[in-house]
Amino acid sequence: AYRDLPNLLTQVLRSSANEEEEEDHTNSNKAVNVVLSVDETYADISPVRNAGVDSLKAFVSIMRGCNNMCSYCIVPFTRGRERSREAQTIVDEVRRLRDSGCKEVTLLGQNVNSYNYLKGERMYAKTRDAKTEDFMNIAKPMISSEGVDFTALVDAVSMVDPELRVRFTSPHPKDFPDDLVHLIGERHNVCSYVHLPAQSGSSE
Repeated sequence: AYRDLPNLLTQVLRSSANEEEEEDHTNSNKAVNVVLSVDETYADISPVRNAGVDSLKAFVSIMRGCNNMCSYCIVPFTRGRERSREAQTIVDEVRRLRDSGCKEVTLLGQNVNSYNYLKGERMYAKTRDAKTEDFMNIAKPMISSEGVDFTALVDAVSMVDPELRVRFTSPHPKDFPDDLVHLIGERHNVCSYVHLPAQSGSSE
């Protein structure tokens, strides 16, 4: 829970000050919060970026968590269920990056294709994933009738600047909609590049 960092630092500093007053150094000055947040999406975090060649490219977090529950993956248990960052904050961050000289942004998420920014009341409902017969989600994402899906987000980001290259990682094949494929073909600054991570396995 990164929003609790100021409180954790305060606890450590207060503990350290008390030790100095009492000349007792037996405490370890530790503060811990391992509670998994259900709403943090990094939306209120402004990353510190280094100047130089690396400033020409940037990763922009668009979501947190995952609903896929793959048998080999720990992400749903360490990052929680999918939460999509507010679309406008993403576009605003991309615009600031463009203004600072960035030439390429990569939209980052565990499963970017299932991005769905929820506006207004949230509720648990059936998945809005692309219909793929051989796949199913065990954990159902929260959806809303008012929302921004991943294709709409890529569209909005690509419109910030026609000369700003846009990439994304990592998509899941089961969520890859046709309209995203069409957008990649139509928008010259959306890179014709798809990163599909593969996992080997056995059905025996």
